[in-house]
Formats: sequence, structure tokens, C-alpha cells
Amino acid sequence: MSGGRKICMTDSTGRMLFSIPDGGIIRMLYGNGEDYFAVCHYLDESHAEIDGVRYAVREFAQRMEENRISYAPA
Repeated sequence: MSGGRKICMTDSTGRMLFSIPDGGIIRMLYGNGEDYFAVCHYLDESHAEIDGVRYAVREFAQRMEENRISYAPA
């Protein structure tokens, strides 16, 4: 983890849910009971690399909402 940078995870409307440090991990819980852990890297104030894919944080939230996947800090 580096430099004290924080990734502010939001919902698709931009409401802050939680923050994690650069290099932190989120747990994604699927509707079938399976879970998955993803490493997150800070890119800038509104973008992060999540499991190797670059996202706008709100875009990531929208995709998770559409797929009914919940997520939280691990």
C-alpha cells in the first residue's frame, strides 16, 4: 500500500459508501452466495483499478448494481 491515498467507493449516484487504502481489497458478494476478493489501486480522485481493470468509481458501482453484486472492504 502506498502513500496514504484512499479510494472512495461510492454508489452509482456518487454517495460515499466507504474508503479503502491504495492497494486495499474489496470483497464482492454474488447473489448465489459466492464471493470474490479484488485488489484496488488508486488512479485519481474518481478512478481506480479494480482487479486489473480501470474504472470510474461510479461506473464500477453502476455495474455492480446492475449485476446485483454487493461489495465492501475486506
